[in-house]
Amino acid sequence: MQQWVEDTDVDGFNLTYVVAHDTFEKIVDLLVPELQKRGVYQTSYKEGTLRQKIFGHDYLPENHPAQKYRKIQAK
Repeated sequence: MQQWVEDTDVDGFNLTYVVAHDTFEKIVDLLVPELQKRGVYQTSYKEGTLRQKIFGHDYLPENHPAQKYRKIQAK
């Protein structure tokens, strides 16, 4: 995987289970730490929500369709 990144400049991988659900555990427990040790996988992320990271704020614009749901009160 590291060689693919270096050779082709890909910016990420979509990893899914191949054989069983425990494959995810192996990715988390074995693959990710090794890639982090090599310096090719993030060890931390910038704080904030995805919306903050993309748009610079954490609110919906007034014209967004979901904005109408902000006024719904919890029962």
